[in-house]
Amino acid sequence: MSNYAVELTDAALAAITAQAHCIAVEAHAPLNAERWLGRIWDAVVSLEQQPRRAAKAEEDAYVEYEVRRLVIDSHLLLFTIDDDRRKVWIIGLRHGHRLPRPGELPPDHAAFEDPEV
Repeated sequence: MSNYAVELTDAALAAITAQAHCIAVEAHAPLNAERWLGRIWDAVVSLEQQPRRAAKAEEDAYVEYEVRRLVIDSHLLLFTIDDDRRKVWIIGLRHGHRLPRPGELPPDHAAFEDPEV
């Protein structure tokens, strides 16, 4: 089976960076932040193979495109899949106890697709 390319939106990268900062600085646990980031990046890379193994996210009901989630510790990594281009877009991150905030997701594919396509 061929791999998918995985890319992060700016918003997803900002959310991941903010959470790592929170763990490292606000919780005074830089080693925990480093380990957490390692698990996040491992999860991102794992989406290169069989991204449909992940369940649909609650956010899927609020947008026009499919949204799936991958659970990493207490967080949900939100992503969508473009099978035609063999690409996975990481579009968000939220704590599992936090309610979905569909307004924080891109409204449509145009917000994260390649501009030259």
